[in-house]
Amino acid sequence: MTGRTRSLIGQSVLRREDFRFVSGIGEFVDDLAPTGMLHGFTVRSSWSHGKNLRIDADKARRMAGVHLILTADELVQADITHVPVDLPPPGHSFETWSASPQPVLARDQVRYVGDAIAFVVAETINAARDAAEALKIQLTEIESVTDLNFAKADFSYEEGDSQAVTAAMNAAASIFSATIAVNRIDAFPLEPRGCIGTFSNGQFTLHVSTQRVQIIQRALADRVFKVPRERMRVVAPDTGGGFGQKNGLYPEYVLCLEAARRLGRPVKWFPERSETLSAGCHARDNVFSVSAAIDASGRMTAIDAVRRMNMGGYASSRSMVPVQNGLSHLTGVYGIQAAHVRVEGVLTNTAPTCSYRGAGRPENVYACERFVDMIARQIGQDPIAFRRDNLVPRAQMPWTSPLGTRFAEHDFELLLNSALENINHAGFAARRALSARSKRLRGFGVCLFAEDLHGSPEPIKARLEWTGAQLDVVVGTGSAGHGHETTFLQVAADTLAMPMERLGFRQSDTARMAEGVGTAASWSMTLGGSSVKLAAEAAIERGRDVAGRLLEASSPDIVFHDGIFRITGTDRSVTWDQVFAAQPDFRIDGCFNGPGQNVPAACHACEVEVDQETGACKILAYAIAQDSGNVINPKIFEGQLHGGMAQGIGQTWFEQIVYDPASGQLLTGSLTDYAVPRASDLTPICTSVRPTPASDNPLGVKGVGEAAATGAPAAFANAVLDALCPLGITHIEPPFTAEKLWQAIERAMA
Repeated sequence: MTGRTRSLIGQSVLRREDFRFVSGIGEFVDDLAPTGMLHGFTVRSSWSHGKNLRIDADKARRMAGVHLILTADELVQADITHVPVDLPPPGHSFETWSASPQPVLARDQVRYVGDAIAFVVAETINAARDAAEALKIQLTEIESVTDLNFAKADFSYEEGDSQAVTAAMNAAASIFSATIAVNRIDAFPLEPRGCIGTFSNGQFTLHVSTQRVQIIQRALADRVFKVPRERMRVVAPDTGGGFGQKNGLYPEYVLCLEAARRLGRPVKWFPERSETLSAGCHARDNVFSVSAAIDASGRMTAIDAVRRMNMGGYASSRSMVPVQNGLSHLTGVYGIQAAHVRVEGVLTNTAPTCSYRGAGRPENVYACERFVDMIARQIGQDPIAFRRDNLVPRAQMPWTSPLGTRFAEHDFELLLNSALENINHAGFAARRALSARSKRLRGFGVCLFAEDLHGSPEPIKARLEWTGAQLDVVVGTGSAGHGHETTFLQVAADTLAMPMERLGFRQSDTARMAEGVGTAASWSMTLGGSSVKLAAEAAIERGRDVAGRLLEASSPDIVFHDGIFRITGTDRSVTWDQVFAAQPDFRIDGCFNGPGQNVPAACHACEVEVDQETGACKILAYAIAQDSGNVINPKIFEGQLHGGMAQGIGQTWFEQIVYDPASGQLLTGSLTDYAVPRASDLTPICTSVRPTPASDNPLGVKGVGEAAATGAPAAFANAVLDALCPLGITHIEPPFTAEKLWQAIERAMA
């Protein structure tokens, strides 16, 4: 096992995991078929709101191939009722908050189309579907509410200084107000949610598509089945995207495990896309009512806001994460002195909502950056110039925003200038005039922002284990397309001066690593990667001890360089292979105990063209200037930005979950009606990295996984509205479909 002299950090090493993905040998949940496996089918409500639910399953239970039909009555007898909510609302406790948790199976009342009401287990999926059709279901339908503006608040809480805001408003030269909506969308991972539950010899095992096996294990063991955690193993094979939607516990996971316990055979549930669109947790669906105080010099001095959030029919396991996360971004990167916000969570007859790439940060950044553009136009100032006048300059760092985000060594103007330069903003006026000759409307928009990444509630450990053939890197995070199998091994191999080919990678199996909380909040490299770095450094120290014994020298006399342990001043040495041969049970842990909180920043710039006759929009150019600290793998880093940009653009341009307001029926239940961006819709992205290394972790990194999904929605929206501004159109609620833009243009022209 020879060493290397060239550092792997900062190199665009090709992703190790890609070969099995593109060659079809990856192993996803739907590829698994354990011996004796049965198939589960979830029967769902076709009503949006109803009571007095009654299910007659006698005929279905007698059908060929049917092994089990579970209804809420059977689950109640087993003391299984609800999916536990992981967190109470901010400012509340489980004791003071009258929670409305999601039932595993609805018992008396259904609250949205897609609510689970029964679970059928049969030899084949077709037999399960046939039995589901034979169920006799009765319900008294009642009026539904799908619009959060007409729903009552389930909880509320406040942040900021209302008295300081009132004083600033009274002293303001002018006050501007706006209502800004953030549309409801679906995370739409490439691989739908799915799971297989098994039960054998008192041991539960759940194979599930997720990036957070540990928190699912704890919820199942501690709060659902009430068994010791070591009896609840949760494993995630290859996972085709998660984006937060797959992070929490869902009713189907409980149902598969309970059915497996009753039948003694594995039970698999894997949905079709239409089922995931109706029954998976959605995201966003916020309305902000925002006011700003402006002084005589045109600077924002205070922000006052009410944020209403649609929680859906129930509080899901992870529904409270977006409530507080990112709330401080309502004041953006600007020198605002006072802020106050009231958050109201409402229940409606729609699917529950949960985290989605950014988990609250994109919503608040969108509201802030759209509002900044709107204020600038109302006072007759260029939006970019208005940002320059209001941003916190580097000379004033460190700076703490009125809602608690601390900026240190940030250079927001550098990021703004970099994005503008990369997209050639200086030539925009000429390009706009050229478009106008063809009756096309050209627009330019930016989003300048920072992300307050909150870190993990507990450390995320890493372990190095010699297996006899390779050194396994075992982590407490979970990749769902993030590239951890490459970047984490780059860190380990670089520290150990060992070829990456000699390293294995193990993740997302509570039997191998029960510690940690998986991947979320852009913390994987900051926390998990730092732990890998510390584990590798500890392995070197352990290797020095072993080498000392082999060379009959004291450990302090052993130096390590380029993968070789050598006695100082001599040519006597041993390699890693000799160390592992001498200690075949070589195993070492590393744990970075820092909080993982950091504040990356970025600027997105977007240029679009809108066809005045059809409303069709085209992205002409896009640039991202990103500060996320040190970069481990530039190609993967850029890939995270490009993927996030595509999702953010999709949110504002095409995507929207729509319910019929009268019946509560889901109108976007398939890809026929729910549009996602395609490669041909996007443009090459100019990415510039402006790193300010973090000083609070061994790698000097900051999170990047959610950054572009946070910045892209507002950049695109501001560009489109800039294009429409000459027609007097100042605001449109997303998504900006061609039909919606055409209607706005027609109204303006009329």
